[in-house]
Amino acid sequence: MPSTIASSTPPIARPVPVVGGETYLIGRRGSPHVHEYRDFLERNRVPFRWIDVDRNPLVRHLEAAPALRQRTLPFFLFADGSHLEPSTGPDPDLAFVRTRAELAARVGLHATPDEARYDVVIIGAGPAGLTAAVNAASEGLRTLVIERHAPGGQAGTSARIENYPGFPQGITGSELARLTHDQAVRLGAEIVVGSEMVDGWPEADGSIAFELADGTVVQGRTVIGAMGSEYRRLEAAGVDELVGSGVYYGSAPSDVLFHRDGDMFIVGGANSAGQAALHAAEFARSVTVLVRGPALGDSMSQYLVERCDRHPRVAIRTNATVTHAFGNGRLERIVVLDRDTGAAEELHADALFILIGGEPTSSCARGWLRRDQHGFLVTGPDVLSGEGRGEWPLEREPYFLESSQPGVFFAGDVRHGSVKRVASAVGEGAMAAQLVHRYFAEAGP
Repeated sequence: MPSTIASSTPPIARPVPVVGGETYLIGRRGSPHVHEYRDFLERNRVPFRWIDVDRNPLVRHLEAAPALRQRTLPFFLFADGSHLEPSTGPDPDLAFVRTRAELAARVGLHATPDEARYDVVIIGAGPAGLTAAVNAASEGLRTLVIERHAPGGQAGTSARIENYPGFPQGITGSELARLTHDQAVRLGAEIVVGSEMVDGWPEADGSIAFELADGTVVQGRTVIGAMGSEYRRLEAAGVDELVGSGVYYGSAPSDVLFHRDGDMFIVGGANSAGQAALHAAEFARSVTVLVRGPALGDSMSQYLVERCDRHPRVAIRTNATVTHAFGNGRLERIVVLDRDTGAAEELHADALFILIGGEPTSSCARGWLRRDQHGFLVTGPDVLSGEGRGEWPLEREPYFLESSQPGVFFAGDVRHGSVKRVASAVGEGAMAAQLVHRYFAEAGP
């Protein structure tokens, strides 16, 4: 583990951004990570064109160009004639992270920090992270936000958030994310998009250092972790092979539109599933919500339950589990098990959107920050439970959102005991920024 910035891995050469013109994403619907690349470009409002080599007539012209033959799919073609192929290596996930970081730089996103050291580094630009950035920057702190995918996090894909204060008609997740992002930038926060923390460690001076996907290392005198969570993987045969080809984790509006007039299935019973079902019903022939538990209202707000019940194209199936997914290159059928009777039914399916629970994106904290048995970050009084009291290094007790490392705070879904709602994440983000000030006041210059 590096101990200083000087001894860290040197950054890789910076790609020159392509200014103007469209980016072409060329591949197959089942190409590795093609769904993530498409969503990344769409959510960051980067002009691009998707070229499906199996369906687009433009492909025969591309195949005539020698420079485009024998490319690994997917790959990217830019307006200046240059291209980008995915990184390779023994760790496919890390290769994808590095490719996304280089793509972000090539299309002109702000992908690399301007400085080496900040007062506060915020990991994640969901509701908690963006709110923390607004509050920290407005108080004059040098603030860096690192967002691996797109501002808004999971909430940014919500078709309509109707229980957030101040928007009586509701607001889309993307619009809420855009407004808060622009507010944070106007107040002085620097927001890096497309990069990701691949390692983190405490320095001898009490600051925290991070290595990013492109090899850059930055330090924060304090840290606010707002990485959120990812949807839990669905343990069903055939699902993994069809991700991006009719099977999706989350429900990005562009993916719903891709299957217009189809038969869509939503797996999950929380608010995100209800919002996804109602949005999909605007475009689908039919929408079926598959709930593992006995009642939809066990984890979904009542207003969403009532709207789903009333919608003529939304059907609810409780005590239902998907056991198999079938398709030749794209999803065609699923098998649904009735947990009451044990009967299995094979159904035609054009799209399967999976929104089941959350797993925290906290792997980089493993080994130096305390987590619970599910991987969520432990904060505040919980830090001192069990053996934690003997490991806490200060005489004072941890602040409410402070982790087992003094000066490192967590807010939103990644935190143990958090309430999984946008308004709660916003409140914790604002609180975390104030606790940073309290930490600085106690620590001194």
